[in-house]
Amino acid sequence: MKKTVILALVIAAILILYAVHTTNKARDLAKNGELQVLLLYNPAYLTETVRVLDAYESVLQEEGIPHKSISIYQLPREGAGELAKRVPVILLPDTILQHVPPEFRDWAKTYLENGGNLLVVYDVGVKNRKGLFLNTAALSEITGFNTILYATAGGSAYDHGFLRFTSEAKRTFFEIPTGKTTEGLTLSSYYYGQLAYPLAKNEQVRAISQDNIYAYAVTKNKEKFPAIVLTDYAKGKVLYINLPLGQLKANADDLPLRAVLRTFLFSIINIPHVVNVENGIGGIVINWHIDSNAEYRILPRLQKMGLLRAGVPLSFHVTAGDFFERSGDDAGFDACGKGRPLMELIKPYGAVGSHGGWAHNWFANNIRNATFTKEEIRRYIQKNSSCLEKITGYKIIEYSAPDGVHPQPVTTSVLEELGFIAYYSTGDVGSAPNRTFFEGRMVSSSVIAFPVMPFGRSASLYEMNVLDKRKDREIREWFLDILTYAAQNRTIRLVYSHPYNIELYPRAVQAFMDAAVAMQQRKAIAVSTMTGYASFFRRFLKTTYSFSKDGSQLRVVLQNPEGLAGICIALPKHTYRKPIIEQTTLQEDSRFFYLTMVANDKDKTFTVDAD
Repeated sequence: MKKTVILALVIAAILILYAVHTTNKARDLAKNGELQVLLLYNPAYLTETVRVLDAYESVLQEEGIPHKSISIYQLPREGAGELAKRVPVILLPDTILQHVPPEFRDWAKTYLENGGNLLVVYDVGVKNRKGLFLNTAALSEITGFNTILYATAGGSAYDHGFLRFTSEAKRTFFEIPTGKTTEGLTLSSYYYGQLAYPLAKNEQVRAISQDNIYAYAVTKNKEKFPAIVLTDYAKGKVLYINLPLGQLKANADDLPLRAVLRTFLFSIINIPHVVNVENGIGGIVINWHIDSNAEYRILPRLQKMGLLRAGVPLSFHVTAGDFFERSGDDAGFDACGKGRPLMELIKPYGAVGSHGGWAHNWFANNIRNATFTKEEIRRYIQKNSSCLEKITGYKIIEYSAPDGVHPQPVTTSVLEELGFIAYYSTGDVGSAPNRTFFEGRMVSSSVIAFPVMPFGRSASLYEMNVLDKRKDREIREWFLDILTYAAQNRTIRLVYSHPYNIELYPRAVQAFMDAAVAMQQRKAIAVSTMTGYASFFRRFLKTTYSFSKDGSQLRVVLQNPEGLAGICIALPKHTYRKPIIEQTTLQEDSRFFYLTMVANDKDKTFTVDAD
């Protein structure tokens, strides 16, 4: 009896302490003047297997977005209106908010009525506290859709479908590159073509204009369900996404989550943030893979064609061995032998990286067939790099996998152990450099993945010619679209091919290089290597920052132990006056002022006036 009483008292004490802790956290959140995006989760849905919360947090950090993750139970029970002044956006992610407290709906309405904004993703609020599906999703009135039809559709309430944008303009608005869609504006990927994504069947519960629908999910049976919908609710905006964005990011499909967050937070809400490219200027990596003696003839032509230019650094990734398919075939590039003069030719025009381990097809096939263990992968990458380091005189820190054979996480683990900082990736296709995830976990926090940029189902010029029969005009337009995309969205993209592929589209490649040089000269983009971008990105990730309201001013605090030079912040033009701050440079576009730090100080604090 005594044990029962003691246990009850202990439980009561724990509950009281939790309530006090929650109340204090809510009070701090409500009174804090720091501008932040809130990322909510339900602790009951956090697991060690698929870390959806980690996936969202990773992208938010990589995009320089001030944010805080809290349990939905830690929101202040009152004061939604006050919170809206300091928290412009609340993110409700997929997977980890399947149950929301019943009172949250009315709280969210008050938040929206006071100018707050919501992102609602996929399966938010579809279950009750016991884990059973509801008849009507908790936020249906707010999103405009009942997002759980289990009561009527049963097992078919969830399906798969293709994401199809309703117009080119709406695809562009959501930062989807042209090369990531196929006919009918359908999201696609390298090798796979059109992508079938998980979707929830839904039904409209309030009037929504077709203009508010940016994309549909279309099943194989031609059923259409709204998938990207932006509506007004009271004084706020609500963006509903019918895709499991966090699950996709956690499994090597980064672009949907990143594009949605960037579009909602930067283009729709215009929040202050730190720009993740140096000096606030987007750019491009041109990655040439050199893997056999087929390049002996073409590499000298690159110079004659003017494709090797001072000030336009390229990433040359080389398979260094003397064979290609099997030992003794004498078809390898032989970087430290017969190919040495050509290595000396290209060395001044960028960064040399390692393209696999010693022999292109041989290395890829041995990994593909599971003949090589981690130790063999390490040995031959190291052997390849050692040859290249003798030629270059510097450590090789860029990598690309032959035939894209890069088993995760083992290969990236090897790269990290060998001191690499960047690699070409066929995961997260069409997205920005990032710390990729695999099977629910971040692969590496220090080795940056550079996803390849596709043109539909192809990525190399050879594939575009042989598989898709692309015309020169199409290739030229694709190249120019990538440059424009990188410039307008202030982001980085990688294109790749083999030098001998240039002969298939010489005029298109020439036009691409000319346009890249012209845009670089007027500082619209920067052309750099994986090493250049990854080095800055790794430093950027060490930046801490805060944006706080101080009366009619915004107080900005920046810190970085390695220095702030090149770090750029974006300030919304509709909210703040043009800033004049010492030791900074200023750019602007239709949405933001971009303020770049010039001095390499480790910290900087300043204020800007409200407009």
